[in-house]
Amino acid sequence: MENPSHSEIPDFATLAADPEIAPLLNFKPVVRKVKRPDGWTEELQRELIARIAATGTLQQAVWQMGKHATGAEALYKTPSADSFRMSWDAAIIIGRRRNGLDAQPPFMGEVPGITRRGKLLASTAGPLPGQVRNEHGEWEDEASFLARGEEAADSVRAKLLSCRRLFLAEISGSAGKRAAFEILTELPIDWEKAARLEPQPDEPWKSTNQRQPDMILTAENGWSFGQAGYGPDKMKELREALNEFLAEEGKPTVDWSAEDEPGSVRPERSRRASSPTSVGNPAPSPKPQDKPGPRVRRV
Repeated sequence: MENPSHSEIPDFATLAADPEIAPLLNFKPVVRKVKRPDGWTEELQRELIARIAATGTLQQAVWQMGKHATGAEALYKTPSADSFRMSWDAAIIIGRRRNGLDAQPPFMGEVPGITRRGKLLASTAGPLPGQVRNEHGEWEDEASFLARGEEAADSVRAKLLSCRRLFLAEISGSAGKRAAFEILTELPIDWEKAARLEPQPDEPWKSTNQRQPDMILTAENGWSFGQAGYGPDKMKELREALNEFLAEEGKPTVDWSAEDEPGSVRPERSRRASSPTSVGNPAPSPKPQDKPGPRVRRV
């Protein structure tokens, strides 16, 4: 969809006079720590809400204002922005309804003339009431299907937030790095909690968008290597250091690459325990190796 010409963009006064939009503008503006000439003033915050209600999308709203979505998202994520978030959420609902953006449910029946090889199709009798077709092509209770999706998303989110905690703990001892992180992300960080690897105040509602500055910095510094796939692998360094310590203590080390199931690890025999010179501790017979398969890096 092409952006409308500037002549078609309504001014803020027109939008503010709209009887459905006007009540949304009576929110408590978000207080910014740093005052910038091109920052999000109280008036611009109200204009943003009005344009979201008019267009139904953040991208279109900020385009009309000549602003960037990143700054608007930072406003939404500010811990004290409860009133602002309520107006934003209501504006999205109004805007999507006005512009016909609410998606319709997809057709769940079979497509004639298509045969799937290697997968059993669902029963031709059709679904029971309240069932939908899942990722395996089988009928499943819709509530169960949605719950599994939410659990998977929550699991990934929790892992990425744990990665961010490790990164914040790493930089918590450097005043320069702390200041740089706050400037780049515009996030309020409790550095005492960060040093103790404790959750930050924003974590109950924090989304882990890999395009946001805090998650980009986390990945580029190696703390989400297994999840994001770039930057140095800090988790590998920690695991190697742990195994070195265990070996020095004469304790079994951990074979991190031999994870057969999510969340499980297989202990190796330490050098001292498996040494042929050990008295009264004969080396156990080797177990048959599992067939090679995909390895999942766990954080």
